[in-house]
Amino acid sequence: MAMVYELIERNKHFTSIGMCFGHKCTKVFLSIAIIFILTFIIITISNLSNLHTPCKYIPLTKFNYTLEVLQKVNLMNTKDKQTCQTICKQLKIPQNRRKASQKTNIISHHLIGGSWMFKDNRKSVNSGDLCNSYPKSGVAILFVCNNRWKQLNKVLPNLISILQKQHLCYRIFVIEQEETQLINKAMLMNIGFIEAMKLFHFNCIIFHDTDLNPLNDRIPYGCDEQTALTPVHLGVALDTRNFTLLYDTLIGGVLKISIEHFLTVNGYSNSYWGWGQEDDDMEIRLKTAGIQCIHADESIARYQVIPHSRQSQSMVSEHVKLLKTAVCRMPYDGLTSLNYHIRSIKYKAYFTHILVSIGSYTG
Repeated sequence: MAMVYELIERNKHFTSIGMCFGHKCTKVFLSIAIIFILTFIIITISNLSNLHTPCKYIPLTKFNYTLEVLQKVNLMNTKDKQTCQTICKQLKIPQNRRKASQKTNIISHHLIGGSWMFKDNRKSVNSGDLCNSYPKSGVAILFVCNNRWKQLNKVLPNLISILQKQHLCYRIFVIEQEETQLINKAMLMNIGFIEAMKLFHFNCIIFHDTDLNPLNDRIPYGCDEQTALTPVHLGVALDTRNFTLLYDTLIGGVLKISIEHFLTVNGYSNSYWGWGQEDDDMEIRLKTAGIQCIHADESIARYQVIPHSRQSQSMVSEHVKLLKTAVCRMPYDGLTSLNYHIRSIKYKAYFTHILVSIGSYTG
């Protein structure tokens, strides 16, 4: 009987040890589980916050993007590049400068490819030195055309008339995407900038929507002192918006920007397939780089919107997400990451037409 009692007591002892051991194991596993859950929550919150927290801006000058872009597209050799002085030498002044074409309302003819400059014969210099007395650089004007030739044909005569009344030296470029799927307007503007730099000597470039018809001869299209200091948003007052600015940070429609400023922010982002938000991305880039963009006087910078078919806004939600990473993408998404093929360059009467292949949206 005593033996049985002893066995029972021993069993109780081992059972209690087992229970104690099991309790300790449960505590350990519970602690590990809690730590794992807390770690997961912290990482998730951190990732979510990163979506809304701008990346730390690293000045692009640290990477010398200007030199990189120039070397990449071999722009250092300017021997064969057209200048305002060469335009002056080649352009013949018509006998009656005021005589305009009834079809186009253009004051005088251009050089083939769409370049022109004002020649003032009243200058007190020898005829041989007249052209050399002008600056080399003018203004480049770039249109992205995507099935909007009807609108462009209405805008060009009026725009050219204004440019010539302002006595500017300019060259007009029209760039078109070969692919018929989603357009990438920002990439086309980057490509147009690069290709224009290969052909023409300019201080600033104007990115001009094909459907915006200028209504005022005083819209400042020249590369003036103000443009050297800051980009100028010209597409301020549209008739469809009661001639008021839609929102303060808007810089789309017509934007005038110097070469230096455009290179500083690595151009536009190439990530915006489909219509919308590429201009907002550029505004973020400029602001991040400490470059202020000003709006032209809305009583002067007025435009008529020529009707066109509505474009699909299917990518808007994707574009809104991209805007959150605009700063992060500046160093590697832009002029330095272009990949395209020139299909043709044709020199038309009033512009240089560039057809490019840029591939298709892959998601």
